Amino acid sequence: MRHLAPALACLPVLAAQAPNPPHLAIPRLAQPPSMARDADLSTWKGALEITDFGMIMPDDKGENRWPTIVHVGWGPDALYVAVEAKDPDPAKIHAARHMRDTNSGDFDFVGVDLDPSGKGQSIIRLFVTPLGGQIDEIMTDSTGENSSYDCLWDSTGVLTPDGYVVKMRVPYSSLRRMPGEWAMRFLRIIPRERRYGISWPRMSKDIQCDICQMARVSGAPVTEPGSPFLLIPFATFNRTQTLEADPGAPAQSKTQLGADLRYATTALTLEGTYRPDFATADADVDPLQINSRFKVFYPERRPFFLEGMDLLGPVGAQRQFFSRSIQNPLYGVKASGQASLASWTVVHAKDQDGGLLLGANGAAGVDGMATRDTAAAMRFELDGRGSGLSLLGTDKRLQGGPDATGGQSGGIYLDQYLGTEFHFIGSALAATSRLPQADGTTLSQRGTSTYAELDWNTRHWFASANSQTTSPGLVLVSGFTDLQGYRQQNATFGWQGTWNGGRFSQANASLRGRHLEWWDGHPFDRAVGLSAYVETAGRWAWSLDWDVAGRTWADDEVTSNATRNINMALSWKKYGWAQLLLRRVMGRTIDLASGAPARLRTTSFTSNGAIGDVCYQFTAQRTDLDRESDSLRLVRARKLSTTATYQMPRFFYLKAQAFVVRYDGSEFEGVDKYLKAFLGWQPNAFTNAYLGWSGQRHRDPLAVIPTERMVERGLFAKVAYALQF
Repeated sequence: MRHLAPALACLPVLAAQAPNPPHLAIPRLAQPPSMARDADLSTWKGALEITDFGMIMPDDKGENRWPTIVHVGWGPDALYVAVEAKDPDPAKIHAARHMRDTNSGDFDFVGVDLDPSGKGQSIIRLFVTPLGGQIDEIMTDSTGENSSYDCLWDSTGVLTPDGYVVKMRVPYSSLRRMPGEWAMRFLRIIPRERRYGISWPRMSKDIQCDICQMARVSGAPVTEPGSPFLLIPFATFNRTQTLEADPGAPAQSKTQLGADLRYATTALTLEGTYRPDFATADADVDPLQINSRFKVFYPERRPFFLEGMDLLGPVGAQRQFFSRSIQNPLYGVKASGQASLASWTVVHAKDQDGGLLLGANGAAGVDGMATRDTAAAMRFELDGRGSGLSLLGTDKRLQGGPDATGGQSGGIYLDQYLGTEFHFIGSALAATSRLPQADGTTLSQRGTSTYAELDWNTRHWFASANSQTTSPGLVLVSGFTDLQGYRQQNATFGWQGTWNGGRFSQANASLRGRHLEWWDGHPFDRAVGLSAYVETAGRWAWSLDWDVAGRTWADDEVTSNATRNINMALSWKKYGWAQLLLRRVMGRTIDLASGAPARLRTTSFTSNGAIGDVCYQFTAQRTDLDRESDSLRLVRARKLSTTATYQMPRFFYLKAQAFVVRYDGSEFEGVDKYLKAFLGWQPNAFTNAYLGWSGQRHRDPLAVIPTERMVERGLFAKVAYALQF
């Protein structure tokens, strides 16, 4: 808390008036217009037409060369939007069929940003590519975009001789809305020799917030209930052989029925899931974080834990609630709502594998036991620019173990915009845990964490400073703690520029410093560095991160080692079929296992894009850690990873994921190979049917004869159908 006081004292001095966005009324349409996949807009008469688009990418200055006409109206059951996207060179439009939320081909697209609450806390971003493909996201100014969000809406798209036309239908029942003005914005992205972007209303880089610049629109028929219920019954089937313990294990079949249910009103959304299945979520691929002191963070991909979860992830020193701490829920219930002054969210679930997580946090004898998990958050609106004060609490309780076993936490978070240039973020949280031990006792711990950050940003200059502390006793059994018992300070100062014409598209450079120490004052790590980025008009880009001077300590040793690190990357993104990135990292560090100085080298290559209707992502990486004194290979890690989708007509698709990860050296050895492939049908975000096969092979170096062998393989299938009524 000592770091929060000086920053909080600055609030009255720095506060200023929010920008004044445009206001307009959108007309109501007597009949729903046609959503046919064609360029005919004769049924869209009566809709409001918007044409005054201005540049936003790379820079907000200059002339808009892409005429764009938006037709928008409130329909009886949904918001209707049609966009005529004209292009002076239609042959350069990036268009192909693709799976939802896939933009590996760097497609052209248009979209609408919506804040149905008008609060400025978060927005729903709905994008449509030229052939009608959907990309939906949720976004906040603090955390950025999250493309895992899904919404039930309709879209079509068709190419025309002078561009393309898309149509969108967004049911009111898919939105958490309130009476009063909504916030709305229309966007168009045009990837050419630069990645251009235009918007209505026009936006300015001189105002350092995004959502606060959206237009305010009135006339939404929020009293119309629409179809408040969304029911998604599903059936899953698995026939799997788990061969890790027994190479001759028989295949086991399992059939399971489940359902998702949503009920939405103008200001309240209730969601439930029973026996959810997450079989198609992509497998986690080892990121090859060799010699890392920090935990590996894997993102959430499961549908139930995505929508409406933004209030449970406020920015702070630690992730107080991490949905992946609920591993295998039998059921889950989620409620969210909003009033004039505040928004709130509550999640409750029974996790059948909750004991495994408590075991990872130090509990003993709890494997196979379930937990009951609850998290609740409330956010109070402080102004019209997205500033807010949030309260968050979590509770995890073991079922069947000693009384009160588990953990609780509580936190307060402040996100405050200060005038047009400053942004303050602060948080303080405390947590308790009671975990059973092997000797029959219960270990009780209590810990705290605080965080304060002040950002300054103008058109060409930026600076940031933050300070955080995490006590040794902090155990977030419902969250994610990267490192306990440390204090850290970071600072950055830099320059940035963007251009719509000339040889360069954007550039930035900054100086940065970091200082970490253990809770008791022992040094941990410190460095002074330089960062730079340059992108040309041909979409070549070069980046540099260089620790000019660094020093690090192994464990709590008094002696230190001089360190250095240089991270360079070269990318080329001119063509949609091949977005290329080459990265090289070289540095001097210490081997955490022995404390000896070591050399670290990493080379990686990444490519993604769209070839016809196939979208793909490919990564190859090699990392070497060698002892400096005699060049002994401590660890060598290699990874090949790829994901590909083939989108066919009538919403059918093929998808495959494969990776190979190899480790060898004096400290570690092993191999993992994985393959998953399936055929599916997905006409919307919540209706899906697929059949596939997956298998994983592993090489165990501790076996009598170290050989690679299959550890798990099997078939999987699911049928889910969304019913709205």
